[in-house]
Amino acid sequence: MAQRVLVSGASVGIGRQAALAFARHGAQVAINYRQAEADAKETLSLVEKAGGSGFIIRADVSAEDDAARLLQTAAEKLGGLDVLVNNAGITEFIPFPDLDAVTAEIWDRLYKNNVESIFFCSRAAAKIMKAQETGGSIVNLASVSGMLPRGSSIPYSVSKAAIIHLTKCLANVLAPKVRVNSVSPGVIQNTRWNSTNKNFNPESYQAGAQGIPLKRLGEPEDIAEAIYYLGSPHSAFVTGINLPVEGGANIA
Repeated sequence: MAQRVLVSGASVGIGRQAALAFARHGAQVAINYRQAEADAKETLSLVEKAGGSGFIIRADVSAEDDAARLLQTAAEKLGGLDVLVNNAGITEFIPFPDLDAVTAEIWDRLYKNNVESIFFCSRAAAKIMKAQETGGSIVNLASVSGMLPRGSSIPYSVSKAAIIHLTKCLANVLAPKVRVNSVSPGVIQNTRWNSTNKNFNPESYQAGAQGIPLKRLGEPEDIAEAIYYLGSPHSAFVTGINLPVEGGANIA
């Protein structure tokens, strides 16, 4: 039976590649977006070309009611839900030493979009999955920034650390019917976020790859394959883990 999958923030980047990873295995994929409708439609076209099927759904996952509506709509159209990929998230590019640039509004916005959204979507998904004989799997997008003090800003780093711990909390309370894991990408190239960072320097970015044991930067596809593994039956005895996908950067 084809897996029934919902990917939040699936219009571009890692979310799009996650949708494609499942599609290559014949999945039905609900593609969530908030603003980029044209990109979401492109993702759907790529999903269909990859051998899957699906549809797009607009929703703001940081809003409790909208998150619940998204999960209910997706499950109704899919006929159930086997996998939820909590990919949607935002950031602010603020150097760590610039503490004065970090406002209460930035803290609230990043925490709401990066952490609360995962809780709201996972809570709604769990009710659907626990009612199914087959249960389900939830995969959250964290970051190596949540493991070490680095990343685009302090609020972003802290929000990703919260996701890793939220993953463990949910894995504990939702077992045995629902598995919950997280993936922590390292430095990933070819993402839309790079183009929004005014301090982005391609040369230094590439030079940083020499400090990574595998001697390259990550691609969205690398993360997507890890997401697929944790959402698939191949990881049936895995729950509560955070899987770093960073080329060995944290052991260098």
